[in-house]
Amino acid sequence: MKNRHGSKEAAFRAVSLIFILTITLIGSGCVSFTYQQDVLEKHLMLQQPEKALEALDDQKLSDRDKVLYHLNKGILLRMQGELQASNAALEQTKPIIDTLDALSLREQAAAISVNDAMRSYLPPLFERAMLHTIMALNYLELSENNSARVEALQLNELLKQNGGNNKLPFAHYIIGLIFEANDELDDAMIAYRQTYNDYRANNTKVPLLLQQDLLRLSEYLGIHDEQKKYQDEFQLKEWPTQAELKQKGQIVAVIFNGLIPRKHSQAISAASFNNGQLHRISVPFYETRIPQIRSITLLAAGQRSQAELIDQLDQHANANLRAQMPAIIARTVARVSVKNRLVDNASGQSPLLGIALNIATFVSEQADTRAWNTLPQNILIARATLLPDKYDIELKLDNQYSKLWPDVKITKDTLHFISWHWANSNATGTRPR
Repeated sequence: MKNRHGSKEAAFRAVSLIFILTITLIGSGCVSFTYQQDVLEKHLMLQQPEKALEALDDQKLSDRDKVLYHLNKGILLRMQGELQASNAALEQTKPIIDTLDALSLREQAAAISVNDAMRSYLPPLFERAMLHTIMALNYLELSENNSARVEALQLNELLKQNGGNNKLPFAHYIIGLIFEANDELDDAMIAYRQTYNDYRANNTKVPLLLQQDLLRLSEYLGIHDEQKKYQDEFQLKEWPTQAELKQKGQIVAVIFNGLIPRKHSQAISAASFNNGQLHRISVPFYETRIPQIRSITLLAAGQRSQAELIDQLDQHANANLRAQMPAIIARTVARVSVKNRLVDNASGQSPLLGIALNIATFVSEQADTRAWNTLPQNILIARATLLPDKYDIELKLDNQYSKLWPDVKITKDTLHFISWHWANSNATGTRPR
């Protein structure tokens, strides 16, 4: 009697512990992450990055989400014009990412036994590329071109280590602008050529800005065969020459438009015909979003320069998820097998314990919906060439919203950088496509 009584007590203690762990897991995992992103997005839609930053700092994030915290903080500080603080926050992610690159066995086991969100967040390649490009852009706006060059070299190395054939036009174009700002035109030409190859590989139209850059630098560097190829393809009659630009300054305006789509979880649930066990498989998918802003114009000294679409980060996000999906599904199926064995073993000891454990494993099966959600959906660039002087520089969005940079000093043979984040975008679908 005593042994049976002790066994019952142990079973009840186990049941209680399982339910406590389950509640803690769900409360601090995917459910809370979704709520946290809802709060940030609400403030960003109202163009209130300072309130979004307060909300971010109020959130209690686990150690496994440290990288996401610093990435989001870096963007929110940048939106407020605190560029040095933004880079300080973003810089903190680099050693953490380097450590996480060597994935620990403990985290692998957590992903197999519970869910993928139990692992520390390791940004995919396109997010890591954006880390360097945003830091570089911060430095460029601070006129710290040498520091921007360091980021460009780190970005180049990152892309080479990951195959060298990554189709990331904005990353390569920023590298070209950095080298051009440092008067390293041979390296700028290499980066612009890579940007061109990205567009061709993606079957995407080459922006007029890049067409002019390729023609200008191939002409200046004496690469005549390549210049002729671009002339035949682009059919441009004229473009700014390097000699003309030497006597003037340039404004480069970078616009981060909308918010990148968020991940959601798609679950398929079923009960076993043999023993009534509950099973669930959950995988992530991206919602559909549409940016609200369609037309962006740079105004300076009577000139009107239309911003051109340079990159669409939502496409990179979806492409990365498609590439990761076979591994995600493999881990999910492996978890089902592991959880089934645990439930079977528990049921053999105590039917009540088996039921409780089945419920716990069912509820804990959640897709990992984490991502760098403060990134823009797409990126546009406008450029204007001006004689040395002081100018009021203005960006207009759909002729409704505008931002003014007064008395910007333009100097000869210099690139001057400005940027603007406009976070409004509409989620049009939260079901898998």
